[in-house]
Amino acid sequence: MFDVALIIAKAIRRFGRDRSGNAMVEFGLVALPFFLLMFGLAEVTLIGFAQTTLDHAVTEVSRTIRTGEAQNAGQTYDQIQTQICTEMTALMPVTCAGNLFIDVHSFPSFLSVTNNSPIQGGNFDSSGFNYDAGTSSSIVVVRAYFRWHIITPMFQTVFANVSGGDRILASTMMFRNEPY
Repeated sequence: MFDVALIIAKAIRRFGRDRSGNAMVEFGLVALPFFLLMFGLAEVTLIGFAQTTLDHAVTEVSRTIRTGEAQNAGQTYDQIQTQICTEMTALMPVTCAGNLFIDVHSFPSFLSVTNNSPIQGGNFDSSGFNYDAGTSSSIVVVRAYFRWHIITPMFQTVFANVSGGDRILASTMMFRNEPY
């Protein structure tokens, strides 16, 4: 009769010498952090591209305000917002509804310009936003904010700047309207 202890000891030694599953076990240990890092890197790249796209859109639409084209056409907040969204979606597919906010104010001089952050205590407050493109030669500040929904689970705490795990991207353009 075989001794059970001897059989178990041989099986343990055989298991300890077996190397056929090493690569699979090592990949299993490294796969989760590796893919999380890759998705996080992709998210950072997308956030950077969205920021650049927002900057481009604000620059293009601000040109219509600076030249008086928007004022002469009687454009409204919604029309300017739609133009910025159109410029953004031309480069990157984004959902603007409920995510894009604009704030356009005119000032009599550069010294009177105020720039209050709409992010207070981890909350985004757009209640003070309006559309005042000014008149000829007035100082105008165009600010656009885009709510980016962070997709990568463990990076929400790192990238988010408002509650709910979202990041508010901001773009600002300040200029003097041309004499039109």
